[in-house]
Amino acid sequence: MNKRMLGTILVTSSLLIGLIDRFSHIVSSYFSHLLYGDLSLHPVDGILSDASCGFNADMHFVALMFLVLITGIVLIIIPLVRRDVH
Repeated sequence: MNKRMLGTILVTSSLLIGLIDRFSHIVSSYFSHLLYGDLSLHPVDGILSDASCGFNADMHFVALMFLVLITGIVLIIIPLVRRDVH
């Protein structure tokens, strides 16, 4: 698999996962559970939810997806720049 194809897969997957999470919050809830385990579901105002660490987990998730997106873009651009230079 060449770098450009891998970059396209990374960009597409990060955007797709971001869209899925934006509308369903399934991915960030799972990510929160991976990061914090049982601590992710503490009662807040008597309601069991991920509000106690949900914002922090969402920030970690967004940072990870942004890193994957930037890595994919770099992998797409590097072969194009090398081809133009040589």
